[in-house]
Amino acid sequence: MPRRTLVIAALAAAALAVLMITVAVRDGAPFALDSRLHDWAVDHRSPTWTTTFKAITDTGSGPPAMVLGAIAGALAMPRRWWLGAVVGLGTLLVGMLFRWLLVNWLGRPRPPVADWLTHPDNPSMPSGHAGTSGMIAIGFALVLSRHLPRAVAYGLPAVWAVLVGASRVYLGVHWATDILAGWLYAIAFTALVLPPLATALAKARGHDTRERERQP
Repeated sequence: MPRRTLVIAALAAAALAVLMITVAVRDGAPFALDSRLHDWAVDHRSPTWTTTFKAITDTGSGPPAMVLGAIAGALAMPRRWWLGAVVGLGTLLVGMLFRWLLVNWLGRPRPPVADWLTHPDNPSMPSGHAGTSGMIAIGFALVLSRHLPRAVAYGLPAVWAVLVGASRVYLGVHWATDILAGWLYAIAFTALVLPPLATALAKARGHDTRERERQP
């Protein structure tokens, strides 16, 4: 694994650990910035923005997110797209499982129920939508960077992930630091998992190629 990738993973994991420990010490209480952004979002709601953000938030979890994870995997292995789809979905599910363990270990309360515009499950940090969309966005960025300029390949998935995270604050079901924790988790997980996974898949493709060459 490249040293730079290890450094990124270590920094993201360390930042996530510090944030979660700080929240645990505070018994889950929101930070001042959390409260300000939450109040601002509640005060600036409108029917149009509510409809828009509900549509965006639906893409960041559940079946839509799983489909996106499978597509990212399929694009990474176009010659064996079905295997890539399985690997992409499986990797995403593993990432979601470890995030679920973290969120239930910390047990941070969500914002007041009276402010919710949707009905979430589980505690609040790290955000599942932010973590899931972050992992998918990084996967797409790596795949698209093979074919598109980096500004486009990285920018489009990043904008989508940011909008998914913002939708959770707007809908009143997450504090802003929950979203930050979800993104940090996504960075740490993908930086640790994707490079060795890509190496293993490359070796498998090379083995298949050699086997075909040996056939008469």
